Amino acid sequence: MANSYFRFKQFKVFQEKSAMRVNTDGVLLGAWADVSGVQRILDVGTGTGVIALMVAQRSPNAMVDAVEIDPPSAEEAAGNAARSPWANRIRVVCTSFQDFASSAEFRYDLIVSNPPFFNHSLKSPDSKRTLSRHTDTLPTPALLEGATKLMLPGGRFCGIFPYAEGNVFIA
Repeated sequence: MANSYFRFKQFKVFQEKSAMRVNTDGVLLGAWADVSGVQRILDVGTGTGVIALMVAQRSPNAMVDAVEIDPPSAEEAAGNAARSPWANRIRVVCTSFQDFASSAEFRYDLIVSNPPFFNHSLKSPDSKRTLSRHTDTLPTPALLEGATKLMLPGGRFCGIFPYAEGNVFIA
């Protein structure tokens, strides 16, 4: 039987409630994102909170906000953050990214996201899995628009997108 958690060197991520478990894409993004010199980081679609935890670990002075639309996933991410050595620097907010972006109190030097990116494809009968994997609630243009609004001048956006979505960035 698989563990209900994923263990890293300095923290553990429980993943029983989240629609998406810890995966290679998220771990690579958390390790790859350039956190040098950042003070405020935003993780869009945090799921279990693994990316928020990884960037908090790598940037000892940064505050991290993690946004998640799915209440059970947000609850699990908040618990994972609370059990981590960086609990005082990670805040989990349960809301849609669009609502968060329209009323955010801060702007960010770094925005990271492993967003839902299936578009016009077969949906899972599991509504939570569909929410976390399909762009219905967070289309790529809405993500980019919100990120642009929330990013400080000179800020960075790091995300994972399928090859076909590259045209959104080129256009």
